[in-house]
Amino acid sequence: MTRGRIAHRDAVAFAFSVLCGCVGVLIWTLWVIPVAASVAAAQSVPLEHAEEIELDAGERVGIWGSGISAMLGTLECSVSGPGGTELSQRGGPSLSWDDTLWWMTPKRGFEQQTQFTAADEGVHTVTCSDSLATYDGEFLVAGDAFGSGSIGLGRTGGSDFAVGTALAFGAVFCLPVAMLLPVVILIRRRVTRGRRARHAGRAGPSSSESREA
Repeated sequence: MTRGRIAHRDAVAFAFSVLCGCVGVLIWTLWVIPVAASVAAAQSVPLEHAEEIELDAGERVGIWGSGISAMLGTLECSVSGPGGTELSQRGGPSLSWDDTLWWMTPKRGFEQQTQFTAADEGVHTVTCSDSLATYDGEFLVAGDAFGSGSIGLGRTGGSDFAVGTALAFGAVFCLPVAMLLPVVILIRRRVTRGRRARHAGRAGPSSSESREA
């Protein structure tokens, strides 16, 4: 029974490691690498200047900032659509790309400040400035790392986590877990076999002596 339970736990752990590996690969392929490539391809613009970008209706992008203004939180941006309509922006989740995947940002010092979604197809104008009119910096419009909506986790799904938080956490932890779990299983199996062998070695002579008696 003990061996059966151990084998079952190992099988469950191995299946979990495979699942983590698949999730990690998907996150990196569909989210991390495309966002990093988008930031690398984007042209940075000094504050007080405007950037025009062609977007499809419903397309979501991020505004990334760099410099003293972005670091101090005094960077302010405005976005207008094709008809001149002002578009709303949204901040990031508590745990985001900048907390976990900052080393994957191809342009040093840039962090995503806000995101917005294009309401209509056409050219959108983004303008950023320092609210104190004191500090300098740059901004660029690239892929969005914040995501939208939330994922219900926990036993009943009652704990909501922002999509960006779940992706940032999964990108950092899924692949290491997928690689470490099989190693842990292998080490534990070897330790268990060694204990059984030592136990059998101690029990063997006493059994033979009892038979001779």
